[in-house]
Amino acid sequence: MNTLHYIPTDKNFTGNSYVFPVELTQKGNGDWVAWIATLPGCAAWGFSKDDVLTAITKTAQQYVRMLLEKGVTVPDTVTTLQTPVVAVTL
Repeated sequence: MNTLHYIPTDKNFTGNSYVFPVELTQKGNGDWVAWIATLPGCAAWGFSKDDVLTAITKTAQQYVRMLLEKGVTVPDTVTTLQTPVVAVTL
């Protein structure tokens, strides 16, 4: 039987986690395209669904980092949490 162990997170976490719904579509050639509607222009493509989800995650990280560096706030419609998160997409 597998046992799950609780691993406490760092109590001094000072960042934010942003949660974005991602839209996906598969093109006629089999490639995948993903975009985040709440971040205009934030899009990526990949050969597989896993590839495109990895790419859109990296693109969103860069996009949000750029917004914050420029002093622009992340849109209010974005879920923002002051804790680390893990998302699992199957």
